[in-house]
Amino acid sequence: MVTSIADIPSEIIEFILIELDPLDVSSFAQTSRRYRTLVYHSPDSHLWRSLYLTQPFDDPRECITPLLHPVPPESVDWKTSLQDIMRARSVADNPMLCKPTETERVLRTLLNMAQHVPPLPSPASSSVSLNLLWLAAILRSGALLSDTLWPATPTEAQLRARLHAYFGLAPRDAHRTSKVASRGYVYDMRHYKFDNDFGPYMTDGSGRVNWVHVQAIHHTLSMHLTDLAEDEEYVYAIYPMSLPYCQPIVPPDLDLSVEKDWAGVEGLWNLAFCFIDHRELLLYNNFSHASDSDPLDPAVFGDPDFREVYRVIPVNFRVVSTDPDSTGRNRGRINFVGEVRDDLTMIGHIELTPDDQVRWHWVSGEDGQAIWSCDGIQVGGVRSRFGILGAWTTVFHDQHDPMGPLWLHKVVDKSEEVPFLDEED
Repeated sequence: MVTSIADIPSEIIEFILIELDPLDVSSFAQTSRRYRTLVYHSPDSHLWRSLYLTQPFDDPRECITPLLHPVPPESVDWKTSLQDIMRARSVADNPMLCKPTETERVLRTLLNMAQHVPPLPSPASSSVSLNLLWLAAILRSGALLSDTLWPATPTEAQLRARLHAYFGLAPRDAHRTSKVASRGYVYDMRHYKFDNDFGPYMTDGSGRVNWVHVQAIHHTLSMHLTDLAEDEEYVYAIYPMSLPYCQPIVPPDLDLSVEKDWAGVEGLWNLAFCFIDHRELLLYNNFSHASDSDPLDPAVFGDPDFREVYRVIPVNFRVVSTDPDSTGRNRGRINFVGEVRDDLTMIGHIELTPDDQVRWHWVSGEDGQAIWSCDGIQVGGVRSRFGILGAWTTVFHDQHDPMGPLWLHKVVDKSEEVPFLDEED
């Protein structure tokens, strides 16, 4: 006969614990040495695996990495992973709980959730990653995405901007000051140099992605895709540059170990880009400034008369060749061409950056003459519908050349097709 909780067999205790929130399990473990041992020092991972799998997360054994490799089941640390996720959940709910020493770990945990998801079998699939749904819910307030909570290290700033780009639009993105700041960053010519190949990369020549730049590009383009009214109640916008679109699309019959077009290049894409009046661009960049550290005055982007042009061009891409991978990452270089209205106008390639991001680079022009140079980064998993965010400028890279942001995303259904827009249109 059971007369106290101490008489209940450990197997029954575990069965009960699996039904609880992990934070409640942690509290229970503090009640006695026996239960602490049961929770934290069990000889196997049964309890923590069961706890993890009862949460609204994807089973990590069914997920793939951002570069479309399967997650080895033996690599899953159920206890540490769930503890990190629960801590990240608490911090996302109340960022003031975050200790300065754990900010980076919290951000990496959330990014890991966004990057490791099950693939979709087709664009028409109605299944959505549980990880992405969970992240959209806990980050909805945007508090953890704010860069004003506390001074961030350079690494933390990059992680937060990357998470923000994956997430989509947070409440503060509707504020006029945020819109002005993003455009101010994107149209600052000092962020485009030979050291970063005139793209959203670090200016130290490392080739690593500058996610602060990518997030500013994301925000700038989003202003043309969603209603960012500051005076309206915030509603999380689900659109092609938000979390649900980060999930990669990998047909079950596709063998990525032998597939040359591992990035899913071939097909119809929409190339969207923005630009502003060249005189305003030069005026904003006031070439009389003393140094790269002098701030520019972005007031022009807050002027009611300010106009930014947004255009979309349909492009058919096809792979012309591939180069073998020499890095051991099993993702070789893809060489492609793009056709607009049956004219060959683009030539480019796809390869991995030193920090394992998928980089697209191409040049385009008319009559065989290259004029424009474009560079961007895949956001979300490879083959995801999110697409590529980047920047365009000229191939000449002269000091006063025009430039602006771009977004390239694959057309997966008829509703996304757009007609070619002539300059005079």
